[in-house]
Amino acid sequence: MGLVICFLFILGFIIYGKRGKKLYIRPIAGLQAVDNAIGRATEMGKPILYSSGLGKMDRVATMASMNILSSVAEKTAEYNTPLIFPNYDPVVMTTAQEVVFEAYSKTGHPEAYDPDNIFFVTQSQFGYAAAVDGIMTRQLPATNLFFGTFEAEALILAETGNSVGALQIAGTDSTIQLSFFIVACDYTLIGEELFVASGYLTKDPQILGSIKGQDFLKALVVLLILIGGVAGILGWSWIVRLFSVG
Repeated sequence: MGLVICFLFILGFIIYGKRGKKLYIRPIAGLQAVDNAIGRATEMGKPILYSSGLGKMDRVATMASMNILSSVAEKTAEYNTPLIFPNYDPVVMTTAQEVVFEAYSKTGHPEAYDPDNIFFVTQSQFGYAAAVDGIMTRQLPATNLFFGTFEAEALILAETGNSVGALQIAGTDSTIQLSFFIVACDYTLIGEELFVASGYLTKDPQILGSIKGQDFLKALVVLLILIGGVAGILGWSWIVRLFSVG
């Protein structure tokens, strides 16, 4: 029954969005800053450095990062801004190359796509961090985008980016590393903000509808928990039995 209710909520909001209705999502500062960050790199004539961290392609955070990459690549294609993406995992590298090429083709600039800008570095954690730091100090990117799974190298990357004067936006599913990103980056996506980023940037009604449906379901669950708690305190056993399982 719960799955049916969940499906109906999400389907309802997707249909609502596809009919041209506006699906409101609260402003997220880190995502609002993405356009400005890309524009900053374009005006300065410097590249954008993108990293999805150490995650492999089976991680949800890496999938979310690829969705964000698609939106970023569309804008860099329009502005003819170099996009550099050093990779920890070769499978992620291949996926990223396809995502970026598709984004460049979608905007009508397939000739501007340079596969050499998306490359494999190493699967050594700190070897990867050292390589990315070297790229930052040599290329001096105007913007660093860190979206994905990061571990102990998070602060190393963010501090180096900060030292070269890059505007930095980060988001990760690793809660331990969030504090380091918050300290060293200009904007940080917290919690589920990383996973809703692709819908927020693209305004895709299917993604936004799914997000709104899940939000309403969470609100409904919280409301039912509160009702059940109050009913238990007041001794309304019939309401408690209504929510019992088995």
